[in-house]
Amino acid sequence: MLALCDIAVVVTDAQRSARWWEEKMGFSRHTVGPPGSHALLVAPPGERYLLHLCEGFASVEPGNTGVAFITDEIEDQVRKMEAAGVHFVEPLQRNRWGGMAKFEDPDGNVFWLVGAPKEVLVQESTLRGGPVDVLKDPYPAHPKKKRPARPRAARRARRSTR
Repeated sequence: MLALCDIAVVVTDAQRSARWWEEKMGFSRHTVGPPGSHALLVAPPGERYLLHLCEGFASVEPGNTGVAFITDEIEDQVRKMEAAGVHFVEPLQRNRWGGMAKFEDPDGNVFWLVGAPKEVLVQESTLRGGPVDVLKDPYPAHPKKKRPARPRAARRARRSTR
């Protein structure tokens, strides 16, 4: 099986960036490995795909990440984000299919916010397998096969023959 896991975003300070995503966007924070390890990830609650906040592997190149978030309530979402202090580098532009705006994180990484009808979101979510609990292990170990339990009488009979 092959699945998309995360999208790397280069940042100058992963902890600071994670706090920004939590406070401004309401995202959840996740780590892989022990606390303080390299893998610091953020995502909207229940989202399958994660943003991997990469610090120290490459220089930050501010600008368009090509990463888009989609909502069926773009005007409300923009209002909430602006109230939280998110800076929009391109304001909301409405059109017949919804709308679009672009915002940036503290390092100048630019993300898209796309508005679309609820039917489009449902279809998109269904194509991706729907939202999941990102706190669960996405790759659980294969469970060991258990032998079927023997009836109690058979277990006693086996013990008595030893």
